[in-house]
Amino acid sequence: MLDAAGVLTDQEEADLSAQIDRANSGTDAARVAVLTIDGAGGNLESFAREVASSWDVGEEGADNGVLIVANTGERELRIETADGVRERVSDDDAGQIIEDVLEPAFADEEYAAGLQEAVDQVYLYAEGDAPAREPFNWGLLAGVLGAVVLVVGGLVWWIVADHRKRRRRADDELRAAVEADPGFHLTDEQRDAYRKYRYGARGQDQVSNPALWLPLYMANPALYSGSPSAGSPDGSSGSSFTGGGGFTGGGASGSY
Repeated sequence: MLDAAGVLTDQEEADLSAQIDRANSGTDAARVAVLTIDGAGGNLESFAREVASSWDVGEEGADNGVLIVANTGERELRIETADGVRERVSDDDAGQIIEDVLEPAFADEEYAAGLQEAVDQVYLYAEGDAPAREPFNWGLLAGVLGAVVLVVGGLVWWIVADHRKRRRRADDELRAAVEADPGFHLTDEQRDAYRKYRYGARGQDQVSNPALWLPLYMANPALYSGSPSAGSPDGSSGSSFTGGGGFTGGGASGSY
């Protein structure tokens, strides 16, 4: 344990060293070292790996070393794990410790408490025991899902009701056109196109008289019907998102 950043009291540093000694006496699964610094002078991951190697963290041949580095100058955190211990303390586990323990503790300047808890969790993972987690709040999930169902159900009801209202309006307009001119006739296809047009036409320039609409439709069916626009043949649009990433080396990094 080395508090080069000076964020721990002498007693806190001694307590943390004693905690590590007790854990080492009870297990061979891991050997943990802790370092705080006020600046890494570059990439923290590379710095942590160099320190872990130069310090010979872990037991020879076991590759069970774990180095916890807190860079308070740049507010960065790193847990560096040796190849052997990564079988039990995965990169995801290290990231979870940083996210759940170190980041909130260091953000609140609870440096000693955060490091003590992080050390405990590393040893727990190394021995095959996952740290206790808060139980999943199924009640909250049920409440959220219930609210979503209500919102979606309300939206579907509104869409259906709006569609029926506009279809009735279109049918009323079709009947009125025939009553005004008994010789006026539309095919079933044209009637369906008019209904679709009236459902989608909501601007001030919409045509609400089937007798006036018919010649416009005959001249430009795509514009005066419910057909999709020419720029989107199937009426939909989409984007394809691709990406990937990865990391090499053992451990995880974070910031606060």
